[in-house]
Amino acid sequence: MKYFFLLATSAAILAGCSTKPGYTIQGTVANPALDGNHVYLCDLNSRNNSPLDSALVQNGSFIFEGVQNTPLLAQLKFNKEVIDPAGQPKDKRMYNTGENYKFSIVFVLENAPLQVKLDTVSSVSGTPENDALQGFLNGIDRIRQEAAPLNEKIRDFKSLPEAEQKAVEAEYDRFMEQRADLAEAYIAANADKLSGGYVFWSFRYLLDEETQNTLVAQADSVFKSAPGVSALIEQLDYQTNELGTGMPFKDFTMNDLKGKPRKLSDYVGKGNYVLVDFWASWCPPCRQEMPNLVALYKQYHKKGFEIVGVSLDNKQENWEKGLKDLKMTWPQLSDLQGWKNGGAALYGVHSIPHTVLFDPQGNIVAKKLYDEELREKLAEIYE
Repeated sequence: MKYFFLLATSAAILAGCSTKPGYTIQGTVANPALDGNHVYLCDLNSRNNSPLDSALVQNGSFIFEGVQNTPLLAQLKFNKEVIDPAGQPKDKRMYNTGENYKFSIVFVLENAPLQVKLDTVSSVSGTPENDALQGFLNGIDRIRQEAAPLNEKIRDFKSLPEAEQKAVEAEYDRFMEQRADLAEAYIAANADKLSGGYVFWSFRYLLDEETQNTLVAQADSVFKSAPGVSALIEQLDYQTNELGTGMPFKDFTMNDLKGKPRKLSDYVGKGNYVLVDFWASWCPPCRQEMPNLVALYKQYHKKGFEIVGVSLDNKQENWEKGLKDLKMTWPQLSDLQGWKNGGAALYGVHSIPHTVLFDPQGNIVAKKLYDEELREKLAEIYE
């Protein structure tokens, strides 16, 4: 009898030792119309976010099981024919930077039980890192909800009185600063985690160059292995080492409005301060900033201040109409290649408006100066 007990105990121990660790994702879908469709578990590090597995939604739930010994940034989503990237069929509104699309979620896949809810605002829980990431996303969503009343005013922005426009701008900036502060805090606290790298890449446009460099200096190899982060670090190195304050301008050639080739060196390095403004007629923030540039050009042009516009339009007629509508009278260049603009690539432009201020010798004084900061800088130079 005792030998049988020993044998049974040994078998149990061996069975326990042979059990492989793994993950279980138990999910629910808050939309009965999605029953009968597959949810895809995708690898964010792979080309085109290749699916690792799929699960059928039945009675509003689904389950994934597998083994993932190295933590991986993953995404749960439906096929775009079921839920398009904007969220719902025929709904083209995209969420803001860093937020999940509807019925989709990005999370850290690791060997642990996870619980997921796919909804218009999805959620994940089950591990310390995913719980922390969800807490961050909840904070971002709260800011988005608080800012929602501004949407109507932003849509009617052009029809608002000037004083109300300024109030809307200030309120919008306040909400964006809140998002940036929340992202920066999360990244700094998770500089050794994949989710920190994910938030860093997702919110990169809200963080200035100095802040990004500070965060990268704190980051470890796990953080840097998050999708997109290594390319972003290379871009930062280029911006800092090749396009930093005091560095000489990089020349390029583009056509002016009449189709005549012009070099940037025709304007920069000729003894005047020159602001190169990367913009486009289709860009709302560019159009919003333009009255400020028009006013500053009138105020300081006679003192030697010059502006050179570099348009990221891809149609001549749109470019010309934008210049007329916005009353831009300074030199203009474009290769009509949109985001493939050669000058924008040379100056590391990934969002517009984007400005670069050069001194009389053609060296970089500052980048991304707008509104009050630009007014203060020009007042410092000329008054």
